[in-house]
Amino acid sequence: MKNASQSPILKIIENLLEWITMIGFSGMLLATIGQVLFRYVLKISVPWTEELARILFIMTMFLGIAIAIREDEHIVVDFLFKKMNQRLQAFGQILYNLAIFILLCFLARGTLTMTKMNWESYMIALEWVRTGYLYFIEFIAILLMMMYVIFKVIGNIKVLRTGG
Repeated sequence: MKNASQSPILKIIENLLEWITMIGFSGMLLATIGQVLFRYVLKISVPWTEELARILFIMTMFLGIAIAIREDEHIVVDFLFKKMNQRLQAFGQILYNLAIFILLCFLARGTLTMTKMNWESYMIALEWVRTGYLYFIEFIAILLMMMYVIFKVIGNIKVLRTGG
């Protein structure tokens, strides 16, 4: 949502989100390649690479969903919306985004609960990484998703008010 992201603070958040996601994906790729090389070329088992790749996959997936919502790149079946006039489309989008927001509220509550429950437990192969960290990153990503959904609702309310 380019119009809502003109604020310098939001621009910093968006750039940080993209960099963290790119670094996480690169780390996941390197951990996976490392696992293959160590296991099949050097015949050495390195268990932490699999766990690191799994953690980074989950992190980049959740952060990537936030980016997809911001850029309207998520999967949506919109053939009905395409047949409606602009104001009716905006109203339908508001209902659609409010449903997404409610779902995200439930997910946020669940990840916050899991963060609290697992804050003192550690990953098996990465003994210095708490399980709660993973849930906390998911919680932050869900908050970002909620922010972008709110921006979309505000944009559609403007369309309803102005008629275009």
